[in-house]
Amino acid sequence: MLLEASLDACDSCCTMEDEKRYSRAVLHRTASFIRAHDFGAAATINDNGDEQRTDNVVCRSDKELVSLGENSSGAVMNALVTIGLQEATDESSRWSGTSSTDKLLKKRAKQLKKGEKINEIMGSWKNAASGKDVFVWSSKCPRPGHGSDYPVVRSRGLIPASARDVVDLIQDSDRVMEYNKMSIGRKDQTSLTTTGQSSVHCSETKCPKLGVVGEAKIMSSKSQPPLTRKPLEFKTLFYARQLHGEDDVETDGVAYITVGRSVWETDEGTTDGSDNSTTRCEIMLSVNLVREIRTENGEVWCELTSITHAVSPGVPVFVGKQLGLVAAENYIKDIRALFEK
Repeated sequence: MLLEASLDACDSCCTMEDEKRYSRAVLHRTASFIRAHDFGAAATINDNGDEQRTDNVVCRSDKELVSLGENSSGAVMNALVTIGLQEATDESSRWSGTSSTDKLLKKRAKQLKKGEKINEIMGSWKNAASGKDVFVWSSKCPRPGHGSDYPVVRSRGLIPASARDVVDLIQDSDRVMEYNKMSIGRKDQTSLTTTGQSSVHCSETKCPKLGVVGEAKIMSSKSQPPLTRKPLEFKTLFYARQLHGEDDVETDGVAYITVGRSVWETDEGTTDGSDNSTTRCEIMLSVNLVREIRTENGEVWCELTSITHAVSPGVPVFVGKQLGLVAAENYIKDIRALFEK
């Protein structure tokens, strides 16, 4: 069952007028299918898109998609958060750093071994970012199935702003072009939780229809990378929420997670063919982990860890990896520069 117009607002995150607006709204019936082959025990969804009390997502093949139904959307979002946090906080040897990242981390390890103090702002967790440095890693995808041949890229750096300000920037479609030089626009197609105000900071009351806190929406975006003939188009489920103790993530203060994955018009993972002016691309996983830290003089900063796992048919994997590493580093630097102005 596709999403219907009866999604109610979270009680404490919207007004009665918002609730009436939800009851009158008719959600788009396009871009309503999402890949779930790699969720495993992170979600429990059957072929009809309904949440079930089983151990695994029921998928007949690794390419099968599930409908973003009223009963399954919350499970999909929770599964993406589980995967996103695993990727963003995994500091195992599966990650291969760029030459500059490896050099910086080896230097830090030597300093710590000698008992030297690192006099820079940084979090308390392993491989925390410090100073102006941006760490960038890549890894093979640990989950089998569709997209596993393409690498996962991770970047991490400090931003001179609160975690709240950074997550507000990331979720605001009107501001994407302020830090993404290749973007030619992003639009929110459908708000799945609240309308007219952000609910990403609502960490207690769950939306009664979706069973999750935070903000969820379907959005479309276009970008024009160098040397591409057509603009690239993405249609994505975006979900953001504040972290809490049960997430079991090392933090020094307030923290947020945003996750995203491409959505499609058909259960075959294809478009409806109505727009030939763009090239549709696929995001298997997009993550932003934003953890707040405080300086010794009380200033509020945050560390941003970004994950991108994209499928780029027609682009050699090696070329795509190199482009992804550069883009990941620039993403952190461009957001940082925006707050340094």
